[in-house]
Amino acid sequence: MDVFEFYSFFLFGVFAAYLVLFFMAVKYSDRTLSSVFSLICLASAVYVLGAALQFNSKSVEEILFFQKLKYFGAALVPGLWIVFAYRVHSGKKMSLAMLLCVFSIPALVLFLVSTNEYHGLFYSGLKVFQNGEYLFSRRATGPLYVLNVAYAYFSLFYCLYFFSLVWIKSRFRLNSPYFLLLAGQFLSAVLFGLYLAGMTPLWIDMLPVGYLVRAVFCAVAIFKYDVLEIKEIYNKEIFSEIKEGLMLVSCDGLLIDYNRSARTVFEWLNEKNRGAPIFSLDSRFDVAAGAKNFNIGVGSGEEERIYEFRLTELKEGRKTAAFLYIFLDVTDKQRLIEKLRYMADHDSLTGLFNRGRILVEANRLLSARKLEGRIFSICMIDADHFKNLNDSCGHIAGNRMLCELAAVFRRIAGERGIIGRYGGEEFLVLLPDAGAKEAAETAEKLRAGIEAATVDFDGKTLQVTVSIGVTSAGLHPFEEETIHSLVSRADRALYRAKNSGRNRVCVFGEDDL
Repeated sequence: MDVFEFYSFFLFGVFAAYLVLFFMAVKYSDRTLSSVFSLICLASAVYVLGAALQFNSKSVEEILFFQKLKYFGAALVPGLWIVFAYRVHSGKKMSLAMLLCVFSIPALVLFLVSTNEYHGLFYSGLKVFQNGEYLFSRRATGPLYVLNVAYAYFSLFYCLYFFSLVWIKSRFRLNSPYFLLLAGQFLSAVLFGLYLAGMTPLWIDMLPVGYLVRAVFCAVAIFKYDVLEIKEIYNKEIFSEIKEGLMLVSCDGLLIDYNRSARTVFEWLNEKNRGAPIFSLDSRFDVAAGAKNFNIGVGSGEEERIYEFRLTELKEGRKTAAFLYIFLDVTDKQRLIEKLRYMADHDSLTGLFNRGRILVEANRLLSARKLEGRIFSICMIDADHFKNLNDSCGHIAGNRMLCELAAVFRRIAGERGIIGRYGGEEFLVLLPDAGAKEAAETAEKLRAGIEAATVDFDGKTLQVTVSIGVTSAGLHPFEEETIHSLVSRADRALYRAKNSGRNRVCVFGEDDL
């Protein structure tokens, strides 16, 4: 394999390497500089592909065609590096006006190259000669070719200058990402100079090599060192643009700084209050008392927003230099959690407590009974002949009736009772601090309320009655009471009500033993 064949394979290898770097940048697009770097890699890949195809051209027409293809990448690369260097140095994105200015020269170069055969302003002539199997060309430059060269040099020196500044700021550390950026730029500048001086063999274009060196160094700076995320260039601009709310507080609790996101949430974050004790501005921020991880609600009703706060110590050596409050809007998350909690505890049809939650409440009352001697009663309620209603009118009508039963239970017993759907058409009503007599009176009100209730459905008026069994805790003081035993008593009283003709209340007694 001779040097030209090796160079041909090398160019295609460089093209493949650029594609790998491009896809890496796309994969890690959350990194600050990945989007700009991905465009640099894509433009460089187009340039190197054009160079490789031009190197393997077999005719003048192919040389000219791939020359144009090459410039669709080469013309854009200097501008993209300017955007990259600006972002590294300033930490900010370029404005639209700045971008238009940066890419005006590349746009003009693309136009000149694409239309050169009509005016000869970019290349004034082409000399072709053969060397073995390879066809080489030497182009005479036109009067406007200098624009491309000058812009490329400007881009190089612009990057060298600003990468030097940030490297100096990092105190000349060799393991700094800025040293890598500077070194890659410098090596690329050397190779670019050798090519323009005609010092490469047979005018072989060494720019692809320089571009690859620069891109590899840059990739390491982004993906290994995570440039722009490290403390050396943490500055006001980056602080202000972070979407999370940030508040910087001194060790003695004085407000030092804040960003735009924080200012939109708290009106007291203004220039006037800088240096004021943050506790005096809002008592919820008590650094001295250890207010570190907490939630704060802002607004009221439907407009309320919930923010989750975390307090982070900023260290300078081993000493705490300041505190940083970081907060996020977690309103949607909190509402989802509340909704999931509600769904876990409530019956989806009636909105009453479900079987699991009503038994938890019953256990809580039983524990209070054992610890404090407090009484309570249980009413077990079953809708009479409910299957007949479902069979004759359908389950939609049955569901409407269940919702009506729940509404009546809430209206009559909701203020002091705890109500749950036990299963199907069965319900439990817990009555704290109520003995058997009071519970029986409440149960009778529930029974009468249901008997009087109606549901209009599909042109029909639907009605049901209920049977209720009542029991109270503490009927047998020498017996170990459990929720299972209490519910079993209420169930037996319920079935006595059923067997006695339905639509009635029965209290657990000797007849149920």
